[in-house]
Amino acid sequence: MKIKLTPLQPPSLFIFLSLMTGILSGNFFPDSKTIVFFLLFFSAGLLILSYCFYKNILFLPILLLIFWFGYFSIQMKLYPAVSDDHISHFVDIKKISIKGKIVSFTRHYEKKIKVTLQCQKIVTPDHITKNVRGDIDLSIYLSSGEIPQYGDFIEFESTLHSFRNFQNPGAFDYVRYSMLNGLSGTSYCDQKKIRILKDTDKKSIFTLCIRAIEKKRIEFYTLILDRTNHSESGKTLASLVTGKTELIPPDFRELFSKAGISHLFAISGLHLSIVGFLFFTVIFYFLTFFQKCLITGKSKKMAGIITILPLTLYCIFSGFSPSTQRAYIMTIVLLISFVSEKEKDVVSSISVAGILILMIDSSALFSISFQLSFIAVFFIIYGLSLIKKDLLAYKNNLLGKSALLLCVTFFASLGTSPLTAYYFNIVSFVQLISNFFFIPVIGCVVLPLGIISLITFPLFASFSGGIIDLCHFLISLSIMASEAFVSIPFSWLRVMSIDLSEIILIYLILASLYAGLNGKKKFTAALAVLIGIFSIYHFLNTQPTKKSDQILAISIIDVGQGNSALIQTPQGSNILVDGGGMGELSAFDTGKYILAPFLWNKRVDTLDYVILSHPESDHLNGLIYILKNFNVHTLIKNQDSMHTATYRSLVETCQKKGIHIFQPSKNGEPIPLGEAKLLFFSSGNNSISDNFNNNSLVFKISYKNFSMLFPGDILKDREKNLIITNGLDLHSDILLAPHHGSSSSSTQIFLDQVQAGSVIISCGHNNRYKFPHPDVLKRYIDMGIQVFRTDRDGAVFISSDGREHHISTHKGG
Repeated sequence: MKIKLTPLQPPSLFIFLSLMTGILSGNFFPDSKTIVFFLLFFSAGLLILSYCFYKNILFLPILLLIFWFGYFSIQMKLYPAVSDDHISHFVDIKKISIKGKIVSFTRHYEKKIKVTLQCQKIVTPDHITKNVRGDIDLSIYLSSGEIPQYGDFIEFESTLHSFRNFQNPGAFDYVRYSMLNGLSGTSYCDQKKIRILKDTDKKSIFTLCIRAIEKKRIEFYTLILDRTNHSESGKTLASLVTGKTELIPPDFRELFSKAGISHLFAISGLHLSIVGFLFFTVIFYFLTFFQKCLITGKSKKMAGIITILPLTLYCIFSGFSPSTQRAYIMTIVLLISFVSEKEKDVVSSISVAGILILMIDSSALFSISFQLSFIAVFFIIYGLSLIKKDLLAYKNNLLGKSALLLCVTFFASLGTSPLTAYYFNIVSFVQLISNFFFIPVIGCVVLPLGIISLITFPLFASFSGGIIDLCHFLISLSIMASEAFVSIPFSWLRVMSIDLSEIILIYLILASLYAGLNGKKKFTAALAVLIGIFSIYHFLNTQPTKKSDQILAISIIDVGQGNSALIQTPQGSNILVDGGGMGELSAFDTGKYILAPFLWNKRVDTLDYVILSHPESDHLNGLIYILKNFNVHTLIKNQDSMHTATYRSLVETCQKKGIHIFQPSKNGEPIPLGEAKLLFFSSGNNSISDNFNNNSLVFKISYKNFSMLFPGDILKDREKNLIITNGLDLHSDILLAPHHGSSSSSTQIFLDQVQAGSVIISCGHNNRYKFPHPDVLKRYIDMGIQVFRTDRDGAVFISSDGREHHISTHKGG
């Protein structure tokens, strides 16, 4: 009996799926070497047998080869072979001299810029010169002197730091992200300490062209900022046209997420499709003046081919980031299919684009922009296929076109909402209506006008400036409209962290609905079986371990050089103590990127109390995002204030959201929390020092026979004062090290009074203050106190039933 096998249709889609499956397998099962080689030989045997007996049906074995290509390509990215001269061997040592070439466009931030440096040579602390290779992320703090540009060879002295994750549940894997982007370390340097090496300034034509493009980019975005008085909406406009996404203010990013329109302000497939359509329309119109093109009917094809050039230049102009490169490939493939009159086979075209992207960079599969773009496109394609007959009847009138836009937005939103909830913990319920308004305004008016302004500004500055003013007006109106949309009750929802199995389950359910509506009964039944399997798996893996509900849980969060802790009482109260925070020059928001993911991972969206021990940046700055985005009932703080933008934002946010501000009285009355309680210790007078650290709130959380002391950043004299005024009340089972374990605190007499069995030091990895101090560590050890450190152990977790307590760590379990 002859078996007839036919290739799956369309072939490119199944090649795309096989490639993705291989990459996912290589990512999640990297060490199964025995299984890998067994399956490798099995695949090779299948290929040989297929060729010998079924010479016309090599498609299935080809899918296996594609699978293995994906498997091994991601392995090479995750576990690269590092040569002896790689720059990664020289991280986290003393200051070294680094020489290299800038190979990226400049990313501008407040008071600093960032570039990617291709390292070429270093001089070690032992004055040994070595040739090296590898890229690093370099931050240059602006002061005076010439600003380095793309292609410049520079030299500077600095410490090269390795990338480090914040070791907390739910934390972003920054080490993996940097590695997949080809970065091996990070360094910082003042602008005036950087030497631009003129003797190596032999730049290629390509480098000179890129420098010229970047120069125009900077000139144009500077023009926009000047015309708009450096307003927040002006920065948003500059980001939209130039691709400098770092310019978008953080509050606007949050606003656009809530409104469901973030994709409109990124260099996405939609963005480049609009730009490409603009170029195509202009070029096609110009070609209609040539009679030969009209007669031969080649105007469309020629316009499509010519469009590739300005579209490529625009992508380079916008920075040509990895996400832009992926959007560019997708747009070019669709453009080619349009020119070759195969635009009806959109699934094949999109699949080919995906194959090309993953062949070039297998790690792109784990990019959020890649996932959102392809999910949106496939949902639009298959969603519209369900209603295409209804749409065709009205395709040429305004009602039909409006309905089409709504349907496209609906299906794109339906497809991307689970991923948006997974990655950003937010779901917008107004994105359908907001996209219906903003896609025409932003995508079809502001963006094309911005491109026209960009093209004309070198020759017609006044005309270009007028267009910028109009675009700025429209952007400002759009922002106001977005604020109105998100102010509607239940317009958006902040969701707690969801796991991967829940995401898969959601997409399986959506796929089964599609198959059912299409009448594919067998496929629907198969999906129903998969849904049942995943439902059982999810149920078994999400059942909480049996434990007493009378547990006090305390988490000391790894926030780097700072303090933050979460207290969860048996009765369900949630208390956040301090918020960590970086310095004023840092763009990193500890609240947004560390605390919020941690709280969502813990399924916390309401905080009964937020305690600010004292208003310095390493305790205060991370709280602003939390106060703005969580339900906070009461802020507890001392009487100190600071003349900083962050402190003003703290007070303004509390006033705007109606958060009660409470200052503990001098007599130290406890705050009851069911069977637990907070006891604040008086300093004896309102403010015993001009030092903010010394005025820290000091309190103890007690639950039956268990207690833990939180002393903030107090110094020696405050410790002495506490002993005099509070005496035996200071005794606690666990101590959070005062002032991060500095030599100015943790005196012998204070430790004798507290009598803690364990101490937890919240400090940053290789921090510049050298905390904890060796003398303090020795003092702890000599007293037999068990020491935990967030820089070494990650987040530290304490649980107590009121009699006994248990301490575990994120890294050590």
